[in-house]
Amino acid sequence: MLRFPSKTNQVTLEDFLNELRSDQQAPLRLPIKLDMGGAFGIASLAAQIVSTWAQTRTDGVKLSLNKAYAENVATQDRFASTLPGMTALYFADSISCDQLNLSRFQALSSVAPYVEAMQKEDYANTLRGVGAALCCFAGARNEFLKPLYAVPAPNGVNSESVFRILIPRMLESLNSGKPFAINEGQLDYLSAMVYQLFLNADQHGAYELDGNRYRKGVRGVTARLNSFSDLPSIVASAGDDTHLRSYLTRAASNVSSPAPSAKKSVLSHSSVQILEISVFDTGPGLALRWLADKNGATGYSDFTLEEELEAVQTCFQKHTSTKAGNLFGQGLPVALRALQKLKAFMTIRTGRLSLYQDFSHSKTSDFTPHQRFQGKELGEMAGATYTIWFRVK
Repeated sequence: MLRFPSKTNQVTLEDFLNELRSDQQAPLRLPIKLDMGGAFGIASLAAQIVSTWAQTRTDGVKLSLNKAYAENVATQDRFASTLPGMTALYFADSISCDQLNLSRFQALSSVAPYVEAMQKEDYANTLRGVGAALCCFAGARNEFLKPLYAVPAPNGVNSESVFRILIPRMLESLNSGKPFAINEGQLDYLSAMVYQLFLNADQHGAYELDGNRYRKGVRGVTARLNSFSDLPSIVASAGDDTHLRSYLTRAASNVSSPAPSAKKSVLSHSSVQILEISVFDTGPGLALRWLADKNGATGYSDFTLEEELEAVQTCFQKHTSTKAGNLFGQGLPVALRALQKLKAFMTIRTGRLSLYQDFSHSKTSDFTPHQRFQGKELGEMAGATYTIWFRVK
């Protein structure tokens, strides 16, 4: 039995991914909820891990849950209202709760209300807690969500101007219906960035390397508002991710100098709000997709880590800059300058790479990511997730 860690942070989950890939038959035991509700990219990373688990099983995709899940409707709803929960229920072939077995239809029925809320743009009811999501499940009746797709078909993504309306609505749902304290120009840039990244997710997350549509796969956009009242809580939340922790403490202090000591716990404001937006898919991964088309690669063993990094940079730039919408017509360069204006922090997890770029004190808006965990060998991860953080209050 593979037991998903009860204490979740980036490093712990990366270690668990290696364990998961070493055993391709064991069922997965998931907790009902994640620490802090999956904040700081944990929820989307957990969904990628669930997808990796499903894609690597050789003896059926078997999900194991606590007995309370089978006995309590509220527990079922709680699990189905989380990104990793709904992803696990979707990918599972069978679901057991100790000695009790549940039908997949019964389990997915608890996910349906949240997908319906996504379809209707009822963002406050798409996820439990302080988050909002738009998730497209391959093969589902509501796969091509109306907020994201103009046409219910592959390559039918809405225009950039529609995303400019969608993103503020999604964000306002996190703020009790009130607009965020970011100006119209910043919303233009942020919407353009999400639009470009979702075009990538639509292209990369829907098709296998042989060109066939995935029988099962997930792609989408999530947003979350994280609030802090002191620096120690920020340090604890970021865990072992030193780069993100450094960014968050600088953002909270609103200075460009090195982060203050955790002992100086009182912030200059009553609270700090950090907006977190993720765009994700569960496809083959950026580099594998790119090098399969270019060189005929069939797996990650066909190229080095250095070649993978180069492919991710090339793929990212090409697939966002060549799909520029009418709003700006410049694609990636404008979107990256937006991250600089927002003083944002971005991470990418795909294949064997976990990358970051800190735009808060960078003099360039070029795409020049760095390795997030130096010296650590990462397991192959399904799909790609981009997560962006920036301060809104």
